[in-house]
Amino acid sequence: MKKYFLFSVLSIVFTYLLIFIGGLVRVAGAGMGCPDWPKCFDRWIPPTSITQLPDHIDPEKFNLVLAWVEYLNRLSGAFVGFIILVSCVYAILHFKNNKRVVFSISLALFFTLVEGWLGSKLVDTVLDPVTITLHLLLALIIIGLIIYSSIHAYYVIKGNFEKDSVYPYHIKYIILGIFACIVIEIIIGTEIRGGLDISRKDNPLIDGVILLKMLGPFKYIHTVLGLALLGLVLYLRKLIYDNNYNPSEYMIYAVNSMLILIGAQIVLGETLVFFDVKPIVQLFHMWFSSLLLGLSIVQYTLWEISNRK
Repeated sequence: MKKYFLFSVLSIVFTYLLIFIGGLVRVAGAGMGCPDWPKCFDRWIPPTSITQLPDHIDPEKFNLVLAWVEYLNRLSGAFVGFIILVSCVYAILHFKNNKRVVFSISLALFFTLVEGWLGSKLVDTVLDPVTITLHLLLALIIIGLIIYSSIHAYYVIKGNFEKDSVYPYHIKYIILGIFACIVIEIIIGTEIRGGLDISRKDNPLIDGVILLKMLGPFKYIHTVLGLALLGLVLYLRKLIYDNNYNPSEYMIYAVNSMLILIGAQIVLGETLVFFDVKPIVQLFHMWFSSLLLGLSIVQYTLWEISNRK
């Protein structure tokens, strides 16, 4: 059992690293660093010089750094897929009677295979914006399923660590509201980032701040939803602290960590608005959003365990 929990935690860590690397690929403009899939410039190992390019490849399409950044992203994806596969095997061996554990990690493995297929479609469609959004959302679904499975495995191994908590039923809807805000924020943020990328190509001499203002209502909806998210999390924290719910240390950690991340997101968001839009700031802004989503899954799972008593 402990082996499954170990590999599920490794799956979470490496999936989050992969999400970060995927964001790095995008902000670096390396999405088409390898113009074919699964090979890179028709080679299993990317070329290190123009002289290694096949004759039918246009040398102008070759950028050594971008090619290797994208190739390392693919290798990381394959490694994460292997870790999730091992996790799934251990889940079936040790938790075969626990549907929450086995079904969640099995579904995560299935979506990981779909994610690999979507990666190939990104190359075929030359980074179609809709496919990019689906690619990110599917990665978030995968990480959510692994977190859910991992916590339920920990529940079996350690016992009911939420046995003293008495969260009321309506807290479920607050947590789901937080989850919905985060998902919508990520979708809108992805569209904003895609719009910025297109605007940069069409207007290379215009500052990023001006380009951001040209995107219209998306930016303001993003801000309003961010404030709504902050309000919901503050309300959840107030409920947990001001009432005799006896929250576990895990729930307290999840809520407080979420507030810290939201504070960081506000700083990063304002940095993007009032200063030139820096790719590195965009990268961390996106990655922190994925961490927020993971924390909302933690909160929901803890509430669910508490209500199983």
